Amino acid sequence: MHWISQNEAPMMRNGLLALPLALLFGVLALGSASAVDAGAALSDVGQKTFAAAIAFAAAVASSGFGLARAGSAGLAATAERPEVRTTAIIISAFAEALGIYGIVVAFFILGAG
Repeated sequence: MHWISQNEAPMMRNGLLALPLALLFGVLALGSASAVDAGAALSDVGQKTFAAAIAFAAAVASSGFGLARAGSAGLAATAERPEVRTTAIIISAFAEALGIYGIVVAFFILGAG
């Protein structure tokens, strides 16, 4: 028995693709920041951008994984027992909140003086 169902496999591939893309954008930002300040190996702007990209990518990947698990289980439970719909939505909202927290942390990192 596989731990990832056939329905979750495309979501996992997209989630696994998000992390390298976020790291790529962080590296590109490091390159553009170091082009401005050629004397520094890793400028402050580049470090902030890289840290924000890692924080955002980790939060969104884990949020997507949690939402895939909680959302599919919540929909299946709602199909069998409609009275658990509100509970399923609330549990899915916790997983979505994790992604929102990642965005907030990334903005805090970028806005830090």
